[in-house]
Amino acid sequence: MRSDYSIFNIQCSIIKLLAVAGGVVLGLPAAAQEEVSPVFALGEVLVVGAEDAGGDGTAAAVTGEQADRAGRRSVAEAAALAPGVVLTRIGGRNEAAAYVRGFDTRQVPLFIDGIPVYVPYDGNVDMGRFDAFGLAELSIAKGYSPAIYGPNTLGGAINVVSLRPTQPEELVVRAGAFSGEGFESALRAGLLRDQGYAQAGISYRERDHFRVSDDFAPTATEDGGRRDNSDARDLQVNAKVAWTPGAKGDEFAVGFVRQDSEKGVPVYAGTDTNVAPRYWRYAEWVKNSVYAVGNVAVGQTGYVKPRFYYDTYENTVEAYDDATYATQTKKSSFTSVYDDYSFGGSVEGGLRAGERHDLRAAAHYKQDVHREHNVGGPTSTFKDETFALGAEDRIALAGKLSLALGAEAAARNSLEADDANAGEAFADNDNAAFNPQAGLFYAVTGGTFRATVARKSRFPTLKDRYSYRLGKALANPDLDPETALHYEIGYRGRILENLDGHLSGFYSRLDDTIQQVDRVAQDDEGAWLYQLRNAGESESAGAEAGLAWTVAPGLTAGFDYLYLHRRNLDDPEIKPTDAPEHNLKAYVEWRVHSRLTLVPNVECNSSRYSSSYGTKADGFWLGNLDAQIALPRGFGLAAGIRNVFDENYELNEGYPEEGRSFYASVQYRF
Repeated sequence: MRSDYSIFNIQCSIIKLLAVAGGVVLGLPAAAQEEVSPVFALGEVLVVGAEDAGGDGTAAAVTGEQADRAGRRSVAEAAALAPGVVLTRIGGRNEAAAYVRGFDTRQVPLFIDGIPVYVPYDGNVDMGRFDAFGLAELSIAKGYSPAIYGPNTLGGAINVVSLRPTQPEELVVRAGAFSGEGFESALRAGLLRDQGYAQAGISYRERDHFRVSDDFAPTATEDGGRRDNSDARDLQVNAKVAWTPGAKGDEFAVGFVRQDSEKGVPVYAGTDTNVAPRYWRYAEWVKNSVYAVGNVAVGQTGYVKPRFYYDTYENTVEAYDDATYATQTKKSSFTSVYDDYSFGGSVEGGLRAGERHDLRAAAHYKQDVHREHNVGGPTSTFKDETFALGAEDRIALAGKLSLALGAEAAARNSLEADDANAGEAFADNDNAAFNPQAGLFYAVTGGTFRATVARKSRFPTLKDRYSYRLGKALANPDLDPETALHYEIGYRGRILENLDGHLSGFYSRLDDTIQQVDRVAQDDEGAWLYQLRNAGESESAGAEAGLAWTVAPGLTAGFDYLYLHRRNLDDPEIKPTDAPEHNLKAYVEWRVHSRLTLVPNVECNSSRYSSSYGTKADGFWLGNLDAQIALPRGFGLAAGIRNVFDENYELNEGYPEEGRSFYASVQYRF
């Protein structure tokens, strides 16, 4: 089932929207020709007192230009360029995710321009669906993160900051093709004037399939070559209009983002007898976000930044009997429909008090509504509301030493929860959390030493509390929040002339971890059921290191390494999943000629557990080569080879990834 939107209609809508938006600002004089940052500053969420997304080393940053040079097309692929972050895949749902020091997307939520976009029901989001075409920068906080982000940042936060126009009139057009009968097209247009700007864009990617490595050994459910049911289609539309009155930094913007997708879910092709093959397709995966955000200067050093949003999520999953994807007669077959929405907002404010204090605070409200039904069955509705208040102060101590103190208080209330099994509502259930944090920073020439400690929490999601897991589990509405205590020491900055680097050591202790407890009851047929409980205590410890060396003008080489050791303290037999113990990324950026840039890169991952009972995905090496050619009159070419050596590898056991593949594209910039 395809969306009602056709590509032609979307393109027409974009042109009309830009024309209307342009009408607001076209009559005004063109903006003065001074350097303008491409980063949509209203979308940034910075560590208090920090001047960039790196937050004095407490966060990693990936720019849109870096993602382009490395041929990364999705937000998930772009995030995996950052130190401490690895790409993984939730195989049974064909969802790409970025794990941050072993924390998943429920514990490290995704924001776009500071607005939460994770799915109301389970707190996850498929980061592989979001195109990086409109990406200005990715900020990835790890452990210690701004208290003003709001709730549920147990392991950090990922914020996608979008682009804004930098020229009076600008146009970027891209078209390309890639392996698997895939093609892409994208367009972004912008207007910049003294009193405001407007921007709109569209991107489209479609592929028929991908091919597994030639070294893949056929199984009962996958014969190799073309990966069955691996097609995908993604359409993303975005627009924003902003008003920038005066010279005090005041700015007001309204925006819209639509992500319209459909995808297959390749069937399990591994050896774990505990995993039953699923024949699933996502006939619909649609997110719409409307937002308004502003910044108002108050006095000489103060500001107020309001954010408001309304977000919808529609999802249709079709589960079939077998690989023909034609019939739905078995008990395991169904068509499930989600119709969700979220709304809320925040008000952030700050000021510099005297010469020593940089103060900031934010209040948040969010309501999540999940409505689901199987075709032919009743609809169940679940509603939660969440409140949070965060405050921070950056205190200038002696010399170049500063201290950052912060805290967040949050609460979650259950508003409605239908128990379809019992034919009545679940009992009301509420949670609360208090999360203090502190950071000590010492600035030296070209860099900063830091020591941080932070307590963070995550409220159990609607799915955590209420799902019967297709009849295999008991619900548990009385779950408590997960909590984590993070410690880190580190340095980021210059080491020698032409040599930058980072080094950190970290330790995290997790309490009340929500985990599966088996054999808690039997159903009417005698089958054992499991339940999610606050039954786990675990720890993560590790180190990050990296160097970037400017060998010569136009030639840079670097690497990032992550060591991560995790274990369950209550039961060491329960294995931590989806993140390897060792991850190494190395790259070279070589401007061979004024118009030619080559970016060879390699990545090494050790094995990782795919299940809590010990199923493993083997370690692997990947080699990639990307090239960009700048042509006259604003044209450019890009091409690359992914998985150069055709490695047979998996991010999740039983779900082989793509073998050697190719892409090429042409881009025009006006």
